[in-house]
Amino acid sequence: MSSFSGSARLLTDITEIEQYKRILDSDTIKSGEPHWASMGKNTITLFQVLIDQDLTHLVMVLHHYPKYIEAVCEHFRYAYSYSENIADIDAASELLEMGEPYFTKQFVRNVMRKLPRIESDDRDALQSFIDRLNENQERWHPIITMHYRNMIKHSIHQSLLHPLQRIVLEKKIASIREVITYDYEASDRDSNLDIPYMT
Repeated sequence: MSSFSGSARLLTDITEIEQYKRILDSDTIKSGEPHWASMGKNTITLFQVLIDQDLTHLVMVLHHYPKYIEAVCEHFRYAYSYSENIADIDAASELLEMGEPYFTKQFVRNVMRKLPRIESDDRDALQSFIDRLNENQERWHPIITMHYRNMIKHSIHQSLLHPLQRIVLEKKIASIREVITYDYEASDRDSNLDIPYMT
């Protein structure tokens, strides 16, 4: 679980933020410049690395340096899941919360692509994740909750489970209330950005 969730998120990162302060404190955002052109090369490189990782340190940095949130969300549009690094769910949720004023469909899609997948159709594994989802549905961003709710429903439907086991799991997942969220699946002008490159 991320240590940057909830009201205590800033209590554990005091020493960790120090490794980034030298770069970020010496950087100045140039107003009026688009996207990455507004910041220095060292800062650009830092954020590219943090976006590529599990997002916990990216979220930590953005809590301390919120002036970079818009640029990071914009850059995430181009940050196709080109690496094997999986996002921490708590951190991805916080990134979506911080990024809501700057949502684009491709930004949200690329955050979702970094989330851990549910590969298993094992009853115990599905039940365990449903329990985790139920515990976190008030804390995780609704986009993430609905993403996993839909993914689990699909896994149950596609599974070779005994019909009674399927009914039990379907009842459990039905307890996760459905919320209408941002429609990041729809086609838009960003659809052609689904390619693995960084600007």
